[in-house]
Amino acid sequence: MVVVVCVVAGLLAFCLSFWLTRRLQRPRPAADQKSTAGLQGRSLPARSSSPSFQNPSAGAPATDLDRQVRDLLGQGKLIDAVKRVREVNGCSLGDAKAYVEERLP
Repeated sequence: MVVVVCVVAGLLAFCLSFWLTRRLQRPRPAADQKSTAGLQGRSLPARSSSPSFQNPSAGAPATDLDRQVRDLLGQGKLIDAVKRVREVNGCSLGDAKAYVEERLP
């Protein structure tokens, strides 16, 4: 009886791990390929391939942001540099990270 329970438990564990492994290896659809059923004829805005880093605040030019980012990177504050870019530009985390990585020494 104990042997049967152990065999069934082992088989169940194997099947569960096999199923989970197969599920995690499936390719995920890209964000652009998501279903557009709820849009009902409306067109999606075009996305640019390169992030635009325009400074919306008139008081701080882009060169000032570059200087601030380089200063923070010089102090080893990568996360603070990304936060500063997001505050000034209002861009996404990925765009801000790309902007900061372009300025790494």
